[in-house]
Amino acid sequence: MRIVFFAALFAIAASALPARSAVLTPPEIGYSATRIVNTGGNEISGKLYSQDRNERWEMSVQGMRQVSILQHDAGRAFLYMPDMNMAMTMNTADAEKYGVSGIFTGIEAEEAGRDNVNGEGTTRYRIAPSPRNGNTEAMLWITDDGIPVKAEGQGSQGTFSMELKDLKRGPQDASLFRLPDGVTPMTMPAGLPGMMQGRMPPMPAR
Repeated sequence: MRIVFFAALFAIAASALPARSAVLTPPEIGYSATRIVNTGGNEISGKLYSQDRNERWEMSVQGMRQVSILQHDAGRAFLYMPDMNMAMTMNTADAEKYGVSGIFTGIEAEEAGRDNVNGEGTTRYRIAPSPRNGNTEAMLWITDDGIPVKAEGQGSQGTFSMELKDLKRGPQDASLFRLPDGVTPMTMPAGLPGMMQGRMPPMPAR
């Protein structure tokens, strides 16, 4: 996911209901789940935690453990590598390129119907392609309490999808959304997010 961490994909036919505009922002409800992302024939799966508009995603990429942390209200994103005990923050250029700014400021979408996803009632949203989101067209399924549980789309790097499994609502420990004591983040060099994340396409997250 762009360092997002993020998630969204395959455009499908819109509902016949009149479209209503919405601005999607991160959920405030606490929850944990397993996030599964597929892109370019590759699958990345890892534990996801979310609370108070913050997000933590633990994954393994090419055998290296990585933790992405988004602090929405603070406007910060970190990539932490536990095996190396080091972390990096995104510079402005890469944040724009990989869509982090869109997640921090909200994503414009249109309502496109209702669906049941893994037992959860959801509203389906269409996100139109634009230069701001990397010309990515996506459908995003969001629960009534604001959790994005599925996404499908098409971007410049091909098709991609995201789905949450084993969703559990409840408060999450605030320490999950901070770097460990003693870890001082470095500024991430330009282009590194794509390399570290396997060049995954931009994926909006509510």
